[in-house]
Amino acid sequence: MMPPLAVTSGWRLVRLLAAVAIGPTAWIAQLLVGYGLSSAACFPDDKPLLHAPPQGWTWETPGLLGINLFCLVLALVGAAAGWLVLRRGGVRLLEEDARLSSPAGRDRFLALCATMAGVAFAIAILFDTAPILGVPTCWRVVG
Repeated sequence: MMPPLAVTSGWRLVRLLAAVAIGPTAWIAQLLVGYGLSSAACFPDDKPLLHAPPQGWTWETPGLLGINLFCLVLALVGAAAGWLVLRRGGVRLLEEDARLSSPAGRDRFLALCATMAGVAFAIAILFDTAPILGVPTCWRVVG
């Protein structure tokens, strides 16, 4: 039997809130950076490019893939941080110290939220990564 979680300290609470926020933040960063790079490459002069990539933009697909994989790792780090808190404190949701009004209950709730958010946003990032690999970029005209 694992010992119950200690009373929430200020830094512990900040770490748990960061673990909750890292998954959505990674997904937002992946979307903003990805769309920003793609739009800068595809619409340099307010007109879409329909020919070979402009000079210096041949790295776009590997760069976007790298950004997505980095953000995927960040989301999984948030999920792992929440999971570690759950495992260390045990998941005893029906015991007296697991009520949300107690510090241990709040810790478990935030850890569970971090785990679920991290996994959910990692899945979203994976779905956003698939088009990079399968959909042609703006300058590859299919026809």
